[in-house]
Amino acid sequence: MRRSLSVLAVLLAGSAGLTGLAPPAAVAAEPPSTVTLPTGDRVTVRTAPDGRDTFEVRPAAEKGMARALVHLRLGGRDYEVPGTALPYLGRGLDLSLFDVKALLAGAKVPVDTATFGAALARQFKEDSARGRFGGQGLFANGARFALAGAPKRQAAQPRSVMRTVSVDATDIAGKPADTGIAFLYNTDDGNTLAPDENFNYFSGGTAKFSVPDGHYSALGVFWTTDADGNPTELRFSAQPEFAVTADAAVRVDAKRASSKLTWVTPRPALPDDTGFLFRRAARTGPALLVDFDAGPGVPIAVSPTSVPVRTGALQTYPYSRLVSPPGPGTPYEYVLQKATIGVIPQQRYVITAKDVAAVDATYFSEYSSLGLRQRSGMFTFEDGGGRPSHPIQLPRKQTEYVSAAPDLEWFGGMSKYVLPGPFPGWAGGQYEAFRSYRGGTSVTEGWNRFPLHPTGAVALLSEPTVSTLPAATRAGDLLRFSFTPFSDNEPGHTGFGYYGEARDTITGHYRLTQDGTTLAEGSPSGGFEAAFEQEAGAGPATLGLTIDAGRTGPMYHQSTASHTEWTWKSQHVEGATLPPALYCARGENGPDRTCAVEPLLTLGYAVGGLRPDGSTVAGPQGLDLTVGHLQASAAAPVTAATVQYSTDGTTWQDAAVTARGGGVFHADFAAATEAFRGLDVSLRVTAADAAGATITETITDAYHVYLS
Repeated sequence: MRRSLSVLAVLLAGSAGLTGLAPPAAVAAEPPSTVTLPTGDRVTVRTAPDGRDTFEVRPAAEKGMARALVHLRLGGRDYEVPGTALPYLGRGLDLSLFDVKALLAGAKVPVDTATFGAALARQFKEDSARGRFGGQGLFANGARFALAGAPKRQAAQPRSVMRTVSVDATDIAGKPADTGIAFLYNTDDGNTLAPDENFNYFSGGTAKFSVPDGHYSALGVFWTTDADGNPTELRFSAQPEFAVTADAAVRVDAKRASSKLTWVTPRPALPDDTGFLFRRAARTGPALLVDFDAGPGVPIAVSPTSVPVRTGALQTYPYSRLVSPPGPGTPYEYVLQKATIGVIPQQRYVITAKDVAAVDATYFSEYSSLGLRQRSGMFTFEDGGGRPSHPIQLPRKQTEYVSAAPDLEWFGGMSKYVLPGPFPGWAGGQYEAFRSYRGGTSVTEGWNRFPLHPTGAVALLSEPTVSTLPAATRAGDLLRFSFTPFSDNEPGHTGFGYYGEARDTITGHYRLTQDGTTLAEGSPSGGFEAAFEQEAGAGPATLGLTIDAGRTGPMYHQSTASHTEWTWKSQHVEGATLPPALYCARGENGPDRTCAVEPLLTLGYAVGGLRPDGSTVAGPQGLDLTVGHLQASAAAPVTAATVQYSTDGTTWQDAAVTARGGGVFHADFAAATEAFRGLDVSLRVTAADAAGATITETITDAYHVYLS
C-alpha cells in the first residue's frame, strides 16, 4: 500500500520472565518502509507475507508533469518515475534512480532530493518547448545520474540470434514521433530482456530494439504539454501481440489511440485524478506493467483491439477519481476503475448504481485540518499496486461511489493532517485492510471515529490478495501479539499507534503474565504496534495482557490515552491452521499459518450523536457497546458488560447498561445535562464471556460534549 510513514520499529525493553523462558522478541512481520526518490517524491511500501507489495506515493509537486507518476514493473522490479523524468531514462537518468527496492536497501542517491525535482521540472519545460530531450542543462556534456549500489540486471537468456525490431510511430500531431516512449516485451519469457532493454525513445518516428526471436508486445506512450510543462493529453497505442522471426517493423501511431476515456456517471462529476494501467504477462517470467497516473483533468485516449491475445495475458484498466461540482449539500465523489482481459476495449464507460457501492463516509477530527486520503483498488491479477493520496479537508462527511467487482480489492487509509517539513508525511490517521464492495449496496464507514483504543488487524475478505496478522496467536507454546493503539471502531481499521512526530509525546507499555507471574514487559517506541512474541508454559493457565498508550500533541485532544487489560484461558496448541485470510508469521516459503488465534475479547464503541468533530451536543448521553472476540478465535458467549464515565478523569459514575443480545449493550449516562456541558468524557468499560475471558478498558477524554 503507498503510505508516507517512517520505518516501523518495535523496541522491547525491561522484559522479565519465568525461569527457563526466553525473553520476548519482535514479531517477524514486515513493516512499512518509506523512501525518498531523487525528485523528492515519497514512496511507502508494505510487503505482504507472500511477497506482494502495495504502495502509497506522496508526490513532491502539486501539479504539472512532475505530479504525473508512472509506475513501471520491469524484470520483476518496481520503478516509480515522475513524468518529468520519463523522457530522460537511459539518456541522462539511469532507471536505477527510481528502483524502489534498491532505495529501500540503502542505495545512495547522487543528488539533493530537496532541489533536484524542481531542477528537472525546469529542464523538462525547456526541452518540451524545443521538442528535443537531453544534451543540455542538467544533462550537458553527457552528464549521467545513477544510483550508487543499485543491482545490475542482466537478460536471463543468451542472444544467439538477434533481430532488429523497429517500433514506428507518428505523434499526437501526426508527425514522425520525436517524443514519447516505446515499450517492447517478450511474451514468451518476461526475463528475455533486462529492464532497461524493455524501453526506448522515438527519434524521427522510430524506436529500435535488438531482440531474439519470439512473440512480443509493443506499446507507445505519447503526451503533450502546455507552455508551462503541464500535461495536456496522454495516449496509449498498443500492438499487443506479434511474432519476430526476422528483422521487423511494427506501428504504434498515436492516432490509433482513438478511444477517449469517458465516464458517464449517474450524478454530475468533475475529473480530479485519472490514469491508465497496461499489463502484459508472458507465459513465464515477470510481467510488464506501465501505470501512468496523469493527474487531474488530463485527457487519456487508448487504442482499442478486438482480437484476444494468445500468448501470455493482457490486462488493462482506466482509473479515475471524480468529484461533485461546487455547491450546497453533502459532497460526493466517484472512485472508478474497470478492468478488461485479453483485449483493449473502447473507453466509454456508463456507470449505473449496480456498478458501484454507495459509501456514506465520515472523517472525524477534533481539529479543522487538511489531511490526506488514499483509496487504492487492485485487481487480483496484479503483482502489487497503489495510488497517490489526495488532500481532504477534515472533519468531513461525504458520499463515495466506489467501483465494485468480484476481483477488485480496495485498500488505503487517511491521515489526520500532513506532517510539517520539506517531505510531508502522514500523521494521526487510520489504515484499512483489503476489502471489496458489492454493486448496488450502501455501506457506512467511520474514519477515526472516537473513542480511539487498541485493536488488532481484521481481515475483511475470506481470501484477500494480502493476508492479515491477527492480534494474538499461539503456536505450540509460542505467543505472538500485535495490537495497535489509537485505532477507531470500524472493523478492518488500525490506527497509527505509537508513531508520532517531533511535536508529540508518545508513551507506551505492555506486560504479559501467566497465572499472575510476569512473562514479558516492555515499552514500544517509534512504531505502530505493541508487537512481541514470548514463550509461555504449556498450561492450561490464565494469561493476562496489559497495554498502555498515551499520545499528546498539538493535533490531539480526544482519546489521548488508553489502558487495556485482558485475561483469558490458554494452553499448548498443536495441529491448528489459520484460514487463507490470516497468517501467524512469515515463513521461508510464504506465510506460516500453523497457529491458533487466542480468544481475547474485543470492544467496539458508538457514542450516541457523535459529530464529525468528535463531540456531541449537550443533553442526555448514551453509548452502544459491542463486545466480541478476535477474528477466527474460539469464541464463548459474552455474558456481561459494565460502563462507567467521568468528566474529570478521577471521579467515576456507573451508567445504566442494557443487554441487547449478541454481545451488544446500550449504556445511558444518568448525570444531569449541565454536568456534561463543554467537558471531555472519559470511559471505563468491562466485559466477560462464559469461558472466563475478561477485558477492562479506560479511555481518557474519549469524546467531547459541545457547549450548546
